[in-house]
Amino acid sequence: MTKYYDSSGTYKAYSNEGKNLFSESGEHIGHFLNGFLYDTKGRAIGHVKGKWILDKSGKPIYYTE
Repeated sequence: MTKYYDSSGTYKAYSNEGKNLFSESGEHIGHFLNGFLYDTKGRAIGHVKGKWILDKSGKPIYYTE
């Protein structure tokens, strides 16, 4: 399991297989495809850069260790 944290270091989400993203409470909040993060409606909300997920303006959404 990969855990994701917000910029203040608070645990916010996880992914078991690297394809889907779930909130800390287990709600499906998106999926990864070709280096991008999409919400449940299929809209791109960010991209993966190393251990970071950045929004469309390049600001951090989540990071992983």
